[in-house]
Amino acid sequence: MFKQLQRKIQLLVSRAVVNIVTDSLKQQNMQINLLDGETADDVERFQNYGHTSVPPAGSEAIVLSVGGKRQHLVAVVVDSKSSRLKDLKSGDSALYHLDGHYLLLTEEQLVNLVCKNIHAKADEKILFETPQTQFTGNVDIIGGDSKASGTSTAADHISGDISFLNHVHYCEKCGSTTSKPQAG
Repeated sequence: MFKQLQRKIQLLVSRAVVNIVTDSLKQQNMQINLLDGETADDVERFQNYGHTSVPPAGSEAIVLSVGGKRQHLVAVVVDSKSSRLKDLKSGDSALYHLDGHYLLLTEEQLVNLVCKNIHAKADEKILFETPQTQFTGNVDIIGGDSKASGTSTAADHISGDISFLNHVHYCEKCGSTTSKPQAG
């Protein structure tokens, strides 16, 4: 009796390697390798509310034997050593992907997003509340309906040090400058 209890306690918490992840069910399931040669199917993976991920094959997991029964395993932590962001400072937090893009929250309220493309979709609008916005590359503004297409309600547009509303051109043929654009 004591040996049976001792074995249940020893197998209560185990390390495992992920083989396959099934993400189409209500609760994500995994196939894992445990002790030498031991494979377990349909291992439920519990994740924190509001965040989900599909770990790549080869990730490592900590699994619990619910009630000390090896037939009822649940994964409570899964990590991929090869893709995890490293060298973060104390307090930093990140979401990261196997391909290398990530969202990093750092000290001084800095949010650092590193990726190839961003696609934001909002049903109503996107609002940036900031005193300064900077773009280092080209900007294309694509209008929506015919009334708003290519229009702006900004008071003025400044490019470099040149105001759209207050700029003038030099006319070589007439030898004078043009008048300022008319707001319309």
